[in-house]
Amino acid sequence: MLRFRLGPFPVLVYPWFFISAVLLGSGLGFGWKMLAWIFVVFVSVLAHELGHALVGRLYGGRPEIRLEAFGGVTYPQLRERPGPGRQFILSLAGPVAGLVLGALCWMVVRALPPAAGTPTAFTMSQFILVSVVWAGFNLVPMLPLDGGQMMLAVLEWLRKKPSVRLASWISAAVAVVLAASVLRFWGADFIVLAWCALFAFQNIARARAATGVEPSQGDPAASLERSDIERATDEARAALSRGDFNAAIAAAEKLESAGGGTSQAAGLRLRAGIELARGDYEAAALLAGQSFSLFPTADAAVVAARANLRAGRAERARNWVRRAQEAGASLGALRSDPELATLA
Repeated sequence: MLRFRLGPFPVLVYPWFFISAVLLGSGLGFGWKMLAWIFVVFVSVLAHELGHALVGRLYGGRPEIRLEAFGGVTYPQLRERPGPGRQFILSLAGPVAGLVLGALCWMVVRALPPAAGTPTAFTMSQFILVSVVWAGFNLVPMLPLDGGQMMLAVLEWLRKKPSVRLASWISAAVAVVLAASVLRFWGADFIVLAWCALFAFQNIARARAATGVEPSQGDPAASLERSDIERATDEARAALSRGDFNAAIAAAEKLESAGGGTSQAAGLRLRAGIELARGDYEAAALLAGQSFSLFPTADAAVVAARANLRAGRAERARNWVRRAQEAGASLGALRSDPELATLA
């Protein structure tokens, strides 16, 4: 992995980033054009993530940038979860930064046009192309892209309540429409179609997991499910206080099998906490991760962070701390935690 700092922002680049760049530019051969292409992709994606990081810094966060397979991600590490307005601006900042880079390259080419066919001409043309294409792709209203995050922010602003389920269903529909459009106008573009399929399945799974998480206050089924979770939690805690791990596990497993995505996620989270308490850190990490995949709560991420840290996997623990913050955990609370403070 490549690590460096860009001003105040730590940057981590995984090998898969460069491998995916080579795959995307496979038609360029393996000469100077491929090297120029990798450089363009690296700088363009980094500029995109830098846009997110600058706004995150403006909002009081401590952003970290990661370049991964087929793109990048910025962890803003804000002190508290941003509201819809700030989330919209934070998500928009990446595509805007990319377009600014493309515009600067276009102005340089206009002012000092390079000779046709030279490496400079090729590189500058690729900068302009990639900046527009990457910004346009990220603005598609489909989670987890920036456009999807912006759509989610707008939905939550309009509805005044969490809207992950609705945004996920819309994103799945957009993925299907985008795939159909690609087939209709460009033919079988494998990479784009694979992306669309991946995003569609991810969003369908997220929407199903979120079912029942956004209930109305008067929904009797949702109230019953909340009561089941509270009762199972109390039973498990009482059993743990007696040192009866088997009874605690039984309460968690009963909740997990009660039906409903929320109950299942809560049951897995309870089991993870119980395994953590009795020292089986591998099981705790696995169960907490499964709970988070069903419904991404800060509590599940924190349990996963503790389990991985106690198992000696500090880097994984640090990743889970970031996920906890993205899921709504307070940065102040994480920093004041005696065990996780060094990771926050």
